[in-house]
Amino acid sequence: MQSTSSTPMSSSYHILNGDALLDGFPHDTVPGQCLVARECLVVGDVSGEPLSEFWENRARFIGQTYGASREDYYQRVVSEFEQIQAIPAGSEVNLWFEEDLFCQVNLWFCLSILREKASQLKLYIVKPRTLNGQPDWRGFGPMTLQDLAVAYREREAITQSDVELLSQCWQAYKADDREKLRDLGTTYSDTFPNLQTVCEAHLDRFPTEDGAGRPQRVLRDIISEKQTDDFLTIYNEFFQRAGVYGFGDTQVKHLLDTL
Repeated sequence: MQSTSSTPMSSSYHILNGDALLDGFPHDTVPGQCLVARECLVVGDVSGEPLSEFWENRARFIGQTYGASREDYYQRVVSEFEQIQAIPAGSEVNLWFEEDLFCQVNLWFCLSILREKASQLKLYIVKPRTLNGQPDWRGFGPMTLQDLAVAYREREAITQSDVELLSQCWQAYKADDREKLRDLGTTYSDTFPNLQTVCEAHLDRFPTEDGAGRPQRVLRDIISEKQTDDFLTIYNEFFQRAGVYGFGDTQVKHLLDTL
């Protein structure tokens, strides 16, 4: 596998939320090795202990859902997370994740696999800019190289209590312990003030009395109101109404198929 690192031997690491950010990363002004969290843990099977079983379940789900081979999954995805696990003590680790559910679940997982050595790392969260004080669900997408460099300079420290809180969020999410996740969401963190919003968004995905979760209800409303089956129109409107989920076109298409 070709390394995504910008400086192979570095005590500074950047864990990125996807290849789009890697392609537009300000390497010239922000030094360090880049590793990419190429997963979509917000959907699919997340069962399995130990990690070897977890990876097998994920590879099976990704293969069945998106057509990727097991070999490709291990080469492109698992290898990056193994490098994240292997980050040496004393390193600075910058986690570049957006505020939506898609990114936050991946962030929870990343912190859970760094949990044991977290006290020996300097952990930071790099966030996209806000929009009138609220999360901009477009995330890093519209930001320039200069904007990203500013976001890096304005990064926030992740405390040990944050690591513990978000690692517990991952465990509750993984175990489908909804009451535990609801309780964890009410724990306030200066660094992660939108935690409750994200947890509630996940809990709203589950069917209600009318048999549909929030994402499906939003799609039904869009189709009914817009009287269209044009996917781009539907997707853009879904993003406007439910950007908190951070779903890409693949996830929205899958939701449409379930209606």
